[in-house]
Amino acid sequence: MEVNGDDGEPAAKSPAEEEMTTFSRHNFGNSGNTDDGFSVTIIENMKEEYGLFVWPCSIVLAEYIWQQKSRFTGATVVELGAGTSLPGLVAAKVGAVVTLTDDSSRVEVVTHMRRQCDLNDIKCKLTPLKTSSNSTHQGFKDPFIRNIRV
Repeated sequence: MEVNGDDGEPAAKSPAEEEMTTFSRHNFGNSGNTDDGFSVTIIENMKEEYGLFVWPCSIVLAEYIWQQKSRFTGATVVELGAGTSLPGLVAAKVGAVVTLTDDSSRVEVVTHMRRQCDLNDIKCKLTPLKTSSNSTHQGFKDPFIRNIRV
C-alpha cells in the first residue's frame, strides 16, 4: 500500500485503479420490508488481490447465514480470511458477535474490511493475523481458535 505523506493514509488511487472499483449490493429477505430483511453493500476492486472482490462461495455462505439466522443470533463468529467480509457482515446483521480476520501483511485488505464495516454501519472486531506454517494465534482466548494454524 502506498502512503501519502506522513499521515499514514493511503495515496490517491490512479484512474485505472478507480475504474476497477465497483459497489455490489446483496439483499437478504424481503428488501422492501426492513423488518424482514436488509441489504449489505460491498466495495469491490477487481485488481489481482483475492481479498478485494466477492467470491461466489461467500454469497452462498451469506445466504445460508441469512436462512439459518436463528442459529447465528447471539453466536460468536470468526471469519478467517474475510476479505470483503460479506458472510461476517450478514452474521453481524442477524445478531452474531463477529470477528473478521485476514493476513496482517495484506494491509490493503485489512483496511478494506474496516471500510466494509463502516459503509454498512456494522460493528465487528477486526483481527489481522500473522500467517506462518508453524505459529499459533495466542491472541485469542478460545483454545480452539488459539491453536488454529493459518
